[in-house]
Amino acid sequence: MPNSALVYFYIDSSLLAPNQFAGLGFAAVIPALFYAIFQTALSEELLFRGFLLKRLAKSFGFHVGNIIQSIVFGSIHGAMLWSVLPVQIILLVVGCTGIAGYVMGWMNERLAGGSIVASWTIHAIGNLLAAGFFMFLY
Repeated sequence: MPNSALVYFYIDSSLLAPNQFAGLGFAAVIPALFYAIFQTALSEELLFRGFLLKRLAKSFGFHVGNIIQSIVFGSIHGAMLWSVLPVQIILLVVGCTGIAGYVMGWMNERLAGGSIVASWTIHAIGNLLAAGFFMFLY
């Protein structure tokens, strides 16, 4: 999602997940859809908002649970870049991804009645945009 835009100018883009679609154009549409919708968005939303947030909210209340899941979500995205980026950029990735995780958790629980469909859709669109960038513009 936003991580691709944040780190694009700081590291070799071959390290980014959507790079697997670089220059493939329309030939990569089906694999990119699978990647964007199921491989990353669905799996992350099930884990972080569907499982972790619900367990944490039950134990600590929604606000604290959502903060914790968003910190974990951001930290895992930052950890993937630990060896290739300076600390200040990693902190930016963790912060931006964590904020996105918090907003998606809030949206699911407060606007969508506990369903992950809203955040899954937004997450998939972000991933698909990143993959599309590599497919057609890179």
